[in-house]
Amino acid sequence: DAPLPKCRNYCEYRTEGGYELLKKLDAGSQAEKDDVIRILEASQLRGLGGAGFPAGRKWRILRDQPEPRMFAVNIDEGEPGTFKDRHFLERDPHRFLEGMLIAAKVVGIAEVYIYLRDEYAGIRAMLERELGELLVDPPCRLPPIHLRRGAGAYICGEESAMIESIEGKRGMPRLRPPYVAESGLFGRPTLEH
Repeated sequence: DAPLPKCRNYCEYRTEGGYELLKKLDAGSQAEKDDVIRILEASQLRGLGGAGFPAGRKWRILRDQPEPRMFAVNIDEGEPGTFKDRHFLERDPHRFLEGMLIAAKVVGIAEVYIYLRDEYAGIRAMLERELGELLVDPPCRLPPIHLRRGAGAYICGEESAMIESIEGKRGMPRLRPPYVAESGLFGRPTLEH
């Protein structure tokens, strides 16, 4: 593993105003969380996984599912020659973590699973360190966050195959329906990004 570039650590990120929106949402009302979904819907932000599914719609669908709800974050980067997630994570891990936690707070997530490419040992070590700092001095209540190693299979870019892998099974796509929004991680409604 090559040495990682200097990343903005937890203290630096907090000093620069990081996690303030997360704190506000934690202390705020359901109406404020609904506003985040409305803003996301109005932005027309779409996933880049091929289907182009609207992110705001995905959050709304999940928020309306029964609790407990899970969150699976795919940063496995199985596509050949793709390093966008790695580039971002190496330099600004807390921007990623705060975005993930904002989604979790707005949707009402019970547990978060981060699915990270196994070859990214340096990033895994850095994320473990920075998650440790975050958990020692959290800006608000946080759901449990689990870091899972990717299986190294391109097919695990497909959401249900990734979920199978996180659950310790062979990373193969599930038959649908049901969709992961209804029955994903451990049979629970799951937000997947």
